[in-house]
Amino acid sequence: MFILLGTDLIGRRRPLITEVLIVAMMLAYLGVLGLGLINRDLAITVLDEMALSSIDFHWWQTITYQFAHDNPLLAGEDHALWRLLHIGLNLMCLWVFGGAVESRMGRLGFVCFALLGGIVAGLAHTLSSPNPVIGASGMVGALAGAFLVLAPACKVRVLVIFIFIRIWMIPALWIIAFWIAMDFAGWAGLTDRGVAHVAHLAGYLWGGLTALVLLPTPAIQRSDADLPSLIKRWRRRRAWNQTVSRTPADRPAPAKPIQPKFVSQTRSHLRANQIDEALAAWKGGAQSNLEAILPASEQLLLANSFQARGDREDAADAYSRYLERYGTTREAVEVRLLLGLLLTRFLGDPDRAAPLLRQVLKEAIDEKRRVLAEALLQEATA
Repeated sequence: MFILLGTDLIGRRRPLITEVLIVAMMLAYLGVLGLGLINRDLAITVLDEMALSSIDFHWWQTITYQFAHDNPLLAGEDHALWRLLHIGLNLMCLWVFGGAVESRMGRLGFVCFALLGGIVAGLAHTLSSPNPVIGASGMVGALAGAFLVLAPACKVRVLVIFIFIRIWMIPALWIIAFWIAMDFAGWAGLTDRGVAHVAHLAGYLWGGLTALVLLPTPAIQRSDADLPSLIKRWRRRRAWNQTVSRTPADRPAPAKPIQPKFVSQTRSHLRANQIDEALAAWKGGAQSNLEAILPASEQLLLANSFQARGDREDAADAYSRYLERYGTTREAVEVRLLLGLLLTRFLGDPDRAAPLLRQVLKEAIDEKRRVLAEALLQEATA
């Protein structure tokens, strides 16, 4: 038995909307059960009215079907405990993935995103099957798809109950990829259970694509852990590895720093103490100009300004460029230590951090910096 408990993400706030959705689904479930104790036929009629179907379609059912779940009142041969898994699994996944996605959106934006995900999933089902559908699986699929975009490297705390009881940290990517594979298998007819596989797949697709579209907008808060940031980090790591793997004979002779237009603009803004404008000008061109560099003092000011504003990826990039050209200066030791800290504790790139920290330990540094470098190196190589 496996129970998802949560993620290793640090929540920015209480997932209030997720909690409200969970309570609403539980109340709907208990309400139908309670009604069934009084009048079973009426309870079944209520469930039929809440279900979404292409045969007897009503627009409001695109919402109500998400709050209705399988229960012992429905016809079928499944055991009552198995039917409890329908709502149990949905609520568990809604809590884990919904809370994480909600922390990156506004309250109103999240509730619209979650319900729209369920609507899209439900409509996809009606186009593929005449059978009615109930449950929050489509909404959960949309949230899981968005989660893969917002935190693809995140791990999930999983309580494993099988002979022994233990909590494991499992990559969320593995869990969601397994679900997607199972839904593809069901869609292909390899399983015979009455599961709305198309609704699930549509939810994953809609949630992931919509999150990608919204990520550059104010609707979603950016993070160092989201998919575009990881891809950007991978590109920088590849460029870094290509640079450091060259032999001295392969490396080109030092050349005059490249001076495209954005570099001149950045320098002008720095001289005028227009820091925000300088950072914006640099970000606008540095991505496509990996060799661009400022004079030592200005490059260091640029990197420190990125760091002061919490833009750790661009700070790490600026520090890396500084070390590539000015790695023998007096300030280079401090820059290596700071870059090692960023890569180890914030950007999840210990492979790049380790050689920097080893070099710091070989240089003349005070005891405080040595202790920090040793601690960081231990984390990077653990």
